[in-house]
Amino acid sequence: MKKFFFLILFTIYLGLSAYSNIKAYLNYAVFYAAGKGSYIETYLYVSGSSVLFKRQKQKFEAKIHIEINFKQNDSSILVKKYDLLSPEVLDTNFKSDIIDLQRYLLKPGTYQAEIKIADINDSRQEPIQNILTIIIPQSTDSIYISDIELAESFQKSTEQTSYTKSGYEVVPIPFTYIPEKVTKLNFYAEGYNTLKQLGNDSKFLFIYYIESAEMKEIVTGYRTFIKHKSEEVAALIGQFDIENLASGNYNLVVEIHNSTNELKAKKKLAFIRNAPKVKISLDNLSSVDTTGTFISQITNPDTLREYIACLWPISTTSERDWQYNQMQSNDVKKMQQYIYAFWENRNPLNPKLAWATYMKEVRKVNKIYPCGGQPGYMSDRGRVYLQYGAPSAAQQVTTEPDSYPYEIWQYYRLQNTSTGQYQTNKKFVFYNPILDGKCFTLLHSDARGETKNDRWQIDLKKRDNQIFNFDQTTPQSSMGDGAADLFNNPR
Repeated sequence: MKKFFFLILFTIYLGLSAYSNIKAYLNYAVFYAAGKGSYIETYLYVSGSSVLFKRQKQKFEAKIHIEINFKQNDSSILVKKYDLLSPEVLDTNFKSDIIDLQRYLLKPGTYQAEIKIADINDSRQEPIQNILTIIIPQSTDSIYISDIELAESFQKSTEQTSYTKSGYEVVPIPFTYIPEKVTKLNFYAEGYNTLKQLGNDSKFLFIYYIESAEMKEIVTGYRTFIKHKSEEVAALIGQFDIENLASGNYNLVVEIHNSTNELKAKKKLAFIRNAPKVKISLDNLSSVDTTGTFISQITNPDTLREYIACLWPISTTSERDWQYNQMQSNDVKKMQQYIYAFWENRNPLNPKLAWATYMKEVRKVNKIYPCGGQPGYMSDRGRVYLQYGAPSAAQQVTTEPDSYPYEIWQYYRLQNTSTGQYQTNKKFVFYNPILDGKCFTLLHSDARGETKNDRWQIDLKKRDNQIFNFDQTTPQSSMGDGAADLFNNPR
């Protein structure tokens, strides 16, 4: 029995018994075998850490007993009982999980599958049991697609094993919960009746893609197709690289199109992606579900635009481009999705807290640094404050002879929130050339990416001086030249 390398990272409970420690999960998919009819594959996973491993000669192994009873109208249709052994291990600190695949031929209809699992090695544990509803659809002559089976791996096979279908050995994944550890989404599906409906030597397309479960929009970069010839059973092996697929609820969709691109059949499989470290792409906002979040109750377009506008100081270049374009529209849903995605990218565990903390700072700068009727976050001082935080030291000078009013801020250590880069001992010089008491413009800074002005001392002294020597970078003489001293020796 093969072991899934990532399954120990998480456990999905089947909920079979509240009094048992056995952890199990069961899933299934329906396929069709030519000349035999429909059948189901059951995929059973039992956590190795939840069952007892006993020594067998030099190694240890677990042993579980499985009973499955397919019923219709309380009458048993098919019953199977069997024992299942785990892979052997040398060290019980590294217990292998147990994966089992079974196939059952069943006629079309709805079944109640009663499952019972017992740990043969541990009589103290109560067997776990539950009921799973299974639906086998009616056969049809139309083109249709089987259920979609997620796969840990697949490869061409010349031998017939329990994993073999259509010449491929497909090792299943029993889960539809995909953790960040998994970077490839492999899957298998079959198309039926293409030969009957399209004829011999005909071609058709398997088109497959990932869409957001909420908006039903295709996620950018996750759509492809392959050409296939018509067959009684046409097998599809597909794969997506999902390393950069953000957390969310999605559908994996498989379609069959004929040679004129007419849709003939479609099948979906819902899955959950959990990848908190992957940032949500601005192109993929359709996958963002804001239902029940902090932003869902805010529906006023003007308010949403204001919330987006105040993100400017801490946004990347691409985010700023998106913000500028988006604020021209009244798409409430998309603005909600953007705001939520922005904060979820920065704090996946608590985007609401990140948003609330930042908005508290926005309200602070709006009160302290308004300028010309504009909110404080649009002023230079407000932008620097929000981008780098409060300065370590700040001095304001309003009455120095020859100089415009100015402020010098010093940061012992600052981090650019949009790039993550750190710098030490950086200064910012703001001045007020229009003498209105509030609007201070950034004149010079020695921080990377900020306005650098070698003549800042000259420009600061222009209040009562006209300097025409453009090679000159510092005043030759003036009364009260304290700006250079404050810049070089902040206090």
